Amino acid sequence: MRDWLLVALTLFSLPAAAGRPLRLLTEDDPPFNYPDDHGGITGISTEMVTEAFRRAGLSYTMQVMPWLRAYRLAQSDKHACLFSTTRNAEREKQFQWVGPLLKNDWAVFAGPRSPAAIRNMQALRPYRIGGYRGDAVALYLQNRGYKLEYTSDDVLNLRKLMAGHIDFWASGIYHAHDLAKHAHLGPLRKVAVFSTSYLYLACHPQIPPDTLTRLSAALHAMQKDGFVGKLKKRYLDSP
Repeated sequence: MRDWLLVALTLFSLPAAAGRPLRLLTEDDPPFNYPDDHGGITGISTEMVTEAFRRAGLSYTMQVMPWLRAYRLAQSDKHACLFSTTRNAEREKQFQWVGPLLKNDWAVFAGPRSPAAIRNMQALRPYRIGGYRGDAVALYLQNRGYKLEYTSDDVLNLRKLMAGHIDFWASGIYHAHDLAKHAHLGPLRKVAVFSTSYLYLACHPQIPPDTLTRLSAALHAMQKDGFVGKLKKRYLDSP
């Protein structure tokens, strides 16, 4: 999730459906979606979405970009879909939804310099909590009166937490542990899980219903035949 990053990869599934390919937008958010070392895009959500398009016989392009830019484009481009997108009440009418792709618990984490006695959400209210700008996790807490400090790159939140420049950090559980693992930073202590969300493919309201029906059917078949289960074992380490 780096603002300086704009990686574009054009992928076409075969057989391709007639008409303009859909524009798939995503961000750098491991383990769900992120650039690989070969100029491509990988992650568990990426593999789920690309397999669904392959099975549905639909063509697409894919781009990685900062989250806020991707989010705005998905609202303005009638050929665009966005993933991995948290489905919530605020966003419900802005998109058509395909999924869910994955369950994603949200938690607040402490670092080695965090107040040690804090063990629940109510006790967190006086403290500074790091959040990623535009992210549903941080907005959820802000809307409930918690003190959020934002960055445009979530690894900065992790570094600030380790250095004691923020008191706590709010993130999805899988993302937090994956980021700490690859940044070689820690240890993290989970203070509390405060919400459970689900990640979806969010599509512009003008995308044809038949396209969404085909994608939903493909995703259901992937769940049923074990394809998704195999991906979970490969990507999602137990936090």
